[in-house]
Amino acid sequence: MEIKNLSQIKKAIKEGRKFIIKKHYIRSEYEGQIRKPNVVQTNGFYSIEDGKPGSKITLANNGKGSWIEYGKASDWKFEDGVCKQSNVWEIEFVQ
Repeated sequence: MEIKNLSQIKKAIKEGRKFIIKKHYIRSEYEGQIRKPNVVQTNGFYSIEDGKPGSKITLANNGKGSWIEYGKASDWKFEDGVCKQSNVWEIEFVQ
């Protein structure tokens, strides 16, 4: 399923689909990380590094993981399976 809007991102996150951070405009050290949603809320979610139980990201926020807000639909762009949140990051869901 190719993600084409924010509603589909929320559904994929709720289903627990893993994603890779293709580009991060604030923290380049996150690029290439494979993450999976851990705790999902209506306005965002916590994600952990897949297969790395001791990583700084996974242990953040008392083991919930790193917090990510969805933001507004107008902040997102979708092209060739890559989901880009303006000036924050680009992600792609993995099978």
